[in-house]
Amino acid sequence: MKADLKNKDKMINGNSIGKGIGFPAKWLQILCIAAAFVAMPVYIVARLLFKIAIVRDNTIRFPENPAVRYIFDSAYQTIRTVKNNKRPDAAEEQGKGFDCFKREIESGKTWFLSQNRDRITVTSYDGLKLVAYYLPAANESDKVMILMHGYRNDGFGDFSGLVEYYHSMGYHLLVPHQRSHGESEGTYICYGVKERYDLKQWTEYIVNRFDGNCSVYLSGISMGGATVLMAAGLELPVQVKGIIADCAFTSPWDIFAHVIKKDYNLPKFPFLYAADYISGKRAGFRFKECSTVSCMKRNKIPVLFIHGGRDTFVPTEMGYKNYEACAAPKEILIVDQAAHGTSNLVEPEVYRRTVIEFMEKWSDGN
Repeated sequence: MKADLKNKDKMINGNSIGKGIGFPAKWLQILCIAAAFVAMPVYIVARLLFKIAIVRDNTIRFPENPAVRYIFDSAYQTIRTVKNNKRPDAAEEQGKGFDCFKREIESGKTWFLSQNRDRITVTSYDGLKLVAYYLPAANESDKVMILMHGYRNDGFGDFSGLVEYYHSMGYHLLVPHQRSHGESEGTYICYGVKERYDLKQWTEYIVNRFDGNCSVYLSGISMGGATVLMAAGLELPVQVKGIIADCAFTSPWDIFAHVIKKDYNLPKFPFLYAADYISGKRAGFRFKECSTVSCMKRNKIPVLFIHGGRDTFVPTEMGYKNYEACAAPKEILIVDQAAHGTSNLVEPEVYRRTVIEFMEKWSDGN
């Protein structure tokens, strides 16, 4: 009996984990090492995805430790190789992208930058200096459009086919640089989750500038489209009469899941889950923290949804989901031949007429 107890103590204190399991500690060590070998590449890939997609300065800097550097470099080269070898699908090849409209884009940028505009700065709720450019209408007007650009772009580019037209129709234009873009401060791009609060602040700035006597319309393209839809979930000033959301995604989670599968052939688990965790710790937002769909379900502001019929970056299906979820008065325009963000360039007359009619319809708040 004493011998049995002695042997049992040996198993517990020396070669096993837990009472009566009889599982050698060396196997636990082996499992831990194996788990680390599996977890490290996942973490490194997730870090790379986070860096590429969310960090403003997404230049890749490799670790100094030779072993970690080797794994890091291998993961990075694999990601690059997979992306570079991906062939565009048929819808992408058929859709008309930005490359088809280089002259129009440059012309629109040149026009806006040549105008006598004001540079406006505000401080965000979390202490960032945000910059916007304000172009007053040529004549007396109480109509204002706030133009929210997309991912790693600016309003001069995304709205280059529209700024001169909107201005000619008597609208004052406010064109912000979203946080972590252009002249605005910020380290992390938050895909509308934090930008929605910045947009609310810009609407309040405009309302104060006009002493409340104005009609404000929020227009966004791509990530800017998601930003204006997410902002609708906040308490916006009553002067906000309408929203134009062009090719908006439904949530950071949804667009990341789509892109890592399409461009990198990676599954959501474990890579997206790990990147989401990293984002929460470093950038202060999670990928499922806010969705346009949930904001639309409680929205009361009229919305015009626009999407390219050949958009494979933000699939057209996401535009339909946003439209279907919207509880407020709504319209939708699908431009069949447009790729991502080019609807206003592919069908400029239809696009402009639809937007102006929508804004005029709701200008009196009916």
